[in-house]
Amino acid sequence: MITPMTTGNSGNTPAQRIGHRERDATVERLRVAAGEGQITFEELETRMEAALAARTAEDIVALVADLPMPAGGPSSVLEPAAPAHLAVRHGKVERLGAWRVPEEITLELRHSSCALDLRTPPLPANGVRITVDARHSSIKILVAHGAAVEMDNIARGHSATKDRQARAVSALNGPPIVLTGTLQHSSIRILRPGEGLFGRLSQRRQRRAQLSAASGHSRALPPAL
Repeated sequence: MITPMTTGNSGNTPAQRIGHRERDATVERLRVAAGEGQITFEELETRMEAALAARTAEDIVALVADLPMPAGGPSSVLEPAAPAHLAVRHGKVERLGAWRVPEEITLELRHSSCALDLRTPPLPANGVRITVDARHSSIKILVAHGAAVEMDNIARGHSATKDRQARAVSALNGPPIVLTGTLQHSSIRILRPGEGLFGRLSQRRQRRAQLSAASGHSRALPPAL
């Protein structure tokens, strides 16, 4: 016998179950909230993991209860912006989820970390140019699978640039993302789908699809003699 789940407010009321649609909608809302600066990158990771594991409506409500309702439509969030100059010392800077992506981004980092999400927002037609001046810092840039990323003109001093999934891209598409500047004891890592938290999210969706297909196939098989 299965004991029904109950909410914390009423011991006799079964909790409302949720499915993949509610989990995915919550993940998207969290990404937008991160892009608006309402939650940090660490909070985004923690809440996304919790959203993917949520089983009831109460679990979901707890993850977004402190977030304001989205204001305006997608067009008001995704329009290109003026050039951005992000300077941080002994801290971090993040632009995640749906945010206004400019054509020119300047990063000035000292003993700091940076995370830029260039996957979901439509990039400017002429592409994005990122000028980096980083010392003892780390930079993560999330891009679409087929994004064209160029890092040949970065001067490296005891530093590294990585784009591990670039070789798996069969055809580049979309506006170019060009990085220039100087790295001193720093690193730049390009993350494409399949890497990090966002890769795990994609892999979970693929596994769900595979399990669903396998389940349908098993139901179609005739009974064994």
